Order: sequence, then C-alpha cells, then structure tokens
Amino acid sequence: MTRLVTALNRIAALSLACTASALPSAAVPQPAAASQAGQSIPAAPGMGAIAAGLPGVESPMLGRIQIFEDWAVGCDNRLSCSAVSLVPEGAGTAYSVLVSIQRAGGSTGEATLRLIGADHLSGQIDIVVDNKSLTQATANKDMIELTGPLALDIMRALGSSYAFEVRERPNKRKSAPVLIDAPSLRGLPAALRYIDEQQGRVGSKGALAALGDGPADLAKPLPPDSDLAPAAPAVPDSPPPIFTAQEQIAARQLAACEGQVDAGPPLETHRLDPQHALILLPCDSGAYNVSMVPLLATGGDGQWRFSIARFDHVPGFTGDPGTPPMLVNARWNPARGELSSFAKGRGLGDCGTAETYRWDGALFRLTEARSMPVCRGAWEWPVLYSAVNAKG
Repeated sequence: MTRLVTALNRIAALSLACTASALPSAAVPQPAAASQAGQSIPAAPGMGAIAAGLPGVESPMLGRIQIFEDWAVGCDNRLSCSAVSLVPEGAGTAYSVLVSIQRAGGSTGEATLRLIGADHLSGQIDIVVDNKSLTQATANKDMIELTGPLALDIMRALGSSYAFEVRERPNKRKSAPVLIDAPSLRGLPAALRYIDEQQGRVGSKGALAALGDGPADLAKPLPPDSDLAPAAPAVPDSPPPIFTAQEQIAARQLAACEGQVDAGPPLETHRLDPQHALILLPCDSGAYNVSMVPLLATGGDGQWRFSIARFDHVPGFTGDPGTPPMLVNARWNPARGELSSFAKGRGLGDCGTAETYRWDGALFRLTEARSMPVCRGAWEWPVLYSAVNAKG
C-alpha cells in the first residue's frame, strides 16, 4: 500500500480538501479546508509535468480549479469554462440536484445550464429564483439541459439573486409544488465573473456577470487547436498475449510493486497494435481504488520485452518523481484506442482526478482531464483539458 498512500499524501499536500460534513467519509487524508473565496487549487499532482525522454512532444497545459465559497470553477485549454455547485461546508445532507453552468470560449461561445439529478429527476420542473419562476422544463433521463439565450438569462439571474429552488410542478397526484432542492448561490457571482475574466468578456453585453456596454461578441480569441497525432489503427483485443512465468516476473520487477514479484493478481493485458500490448499490473488496492502500473510489451509470444508505458502527461495519482506512472481504476477501450484513469478521493466519487489518453502507436496522449480537489458533493467535475481532434 506504500505507493497508494504516497499518492494520496501528495494530493493532500496540494489541498485536496475533503471537508467535514454528513457526506460519507473515506480513508483519505483530511487536510485543511481549501474553499475560501477565490482560492486557486492545483488540478492534481503530476499535472503539467513533462514526461521524460519524449523529444518533440509538447506537454498539455491544464487549467486550474478555483473555489468561490459554494461553487467550483475550471477552464480548459480551449477557454471553455464550467462551474458546479458544492454542498455548503457543514451541511447535513448532500444535494439531490447538481447545478452545472458551462460557457464555451470564443465570440460565439454557447451557454449551457444543466440540472442533474443524483437519484431521480423527472416530470415538469420549475426553476425558481427569489420565489419567482423563471421557466418550466421537462426532465429527461434525470437531467434538464437549457442552452442559448434562455440559459444565459437564467445564469445571470442566479448570479444576482439570493435564493434558488428546483420544484416539481403540481400534477394529478400533487396539488401543490414540491421542493426538490435548493442549491446555494453563495460564491456564484464571483464564479461567473471569473469565467468572464478568463474568456475576455468583462464589460460586454455577452458577459455572465461583468456586464457592460461592450459588443456581445467581445471575447478572447480561441487558442490554436491542440496538436494530437492520429490514433493508431484499432486491432482486435483478443486473443490476449501469452506470457511465460519468467516474463510475468520480469514485468512485475519492472513495475516495482512491493511484494508482488513472484506472485500477485493476474496481469490484465490488451493488444494495442500488431507490435505492442498493454499490461495493466495491479499494484495497490483499497475500498474503492485499484491502482495499476501500465507497461508496454513488444516482441511476441515467447519473446516479450517490457518497458514502462509513456505518457505526454503524468496521470494524477502517480507517486514520487522517478516512480512508474500509476493509473487508478483503469479501463481500456479497444474500439476507441483509449485508456482512462478515474481516481476517487473517497467512495462517493465527488473528488479526485480523471484522465483519458489515446494510444498513438508510441505513447499515450492526453485527450481529456477532469479534476475536483474538494470533496463536497459534486459528482460532475470541470474539464481542465480537452483535445479538439481527440476522435482523430
């Protein structure tokens, strides 16, 4: 467990704040709260680091999470920003509805407002601000999604009001509205202004909070598209590669997993292309996280050679410098040629890091990164990096 504990301690040191509340707790360090207004929190340990020995490969630049009281905000490399509601510190219960505010970058950046049900959100819903209904909407698959001018109007209203309620409208079985949830608006005005600042909309008619007389299309130009190599051609994921007992020992020795050289959990293997196979070697496990060291195998049956898998961006739960990269709850998608890592800060899944990589024939290239450094009930995390041509 040493490497997993090391990784968790690194997150604690970088202000992964699981604040005290009635939400389920987990066996992770509980550092001092990091939710003061406007506090910027690193995305995750290892993020922004350049993988060693990769000449000509540019390291992706990730955004950061900003906390404004009961809202968390993050912007990605394309100046797309999102804010999500957080459970107030010390609250007795988790939200049943998560509020997500998204604004794409650029002069024509679209606004999207989502109300996402944690358990059940259905039927006709009233969106009520300061006891006034702004709109009625029909929930679809536990979610309401509003876009365009209506979404902008509601975002601005939320950012300049005191009370927000999500109500179920009266129907044949209920003669009066039913309160579903009342997410806090504390910190939202500052969060919306932060988005305006990041996108260059301050003082414009198109801003979320920092409105002015400037043109509605005032915004920073979008950065150049990310340079992502085409995905390697997909190959059948079976039959799996066959490794001899000695080859398995060699793989475990390379992964440096304590106490698992001569024996240990089975190797998870996948074919990447005709020349390479991926090995996900279980290294540590806890109640809700299984950490794996990714290895590459080249050669063929009876002649396999192993190396540490290379990444243009180190996965978020990787331990100390010089140790192999560590994926958590890793998944390989053979149809898309993608490898994902989803590291939970606790069992509820409301904090941690998540990365998705694409195999390009030589290394794994980051296509998306998300993070939530505070454990306060947000099960949807802001995107901090997104490759434009990720589908290649």
